[in-house]
Amino acid sequence: MLVLSRQRDETIMIGDDIELTIVDIRGDKVRIGISAPSSVSVHRKEVYEAIRQENEQAATFRGDLEAFRSGAFPRAIGGGTVPPAAARLAARTETRRVTA
Repeated sequence: MLVLSRQRDETIMIGDDIELTIVDIRGDKVRIGISAPSSVSVHRKEVYEAIRQENEQAATFRGDLEAFRSGAFPRAIGGGTVPPAAARLAARTETRRVTA
């Protein structure tokens, strides 16, 4: 793991296309701005893990295919109408797109 020190408004480049900018530092929290091409997915790790788990479950799904196609997938596997874990986590995430 590479560990770098940065101050507010300083940037780290990943490859040619991804910029990480330290936006703010408050106590023990750091706000990071990420500029990446739209083809690159950017998620908090817990959201990424939830998406990965949902994809694994969908890949091994052996239930009612018609329920899956109709959008009733959570009900087809006994989950009621509660959205998948990834959707719940993403709904709690504050996302801001800033354009220059």
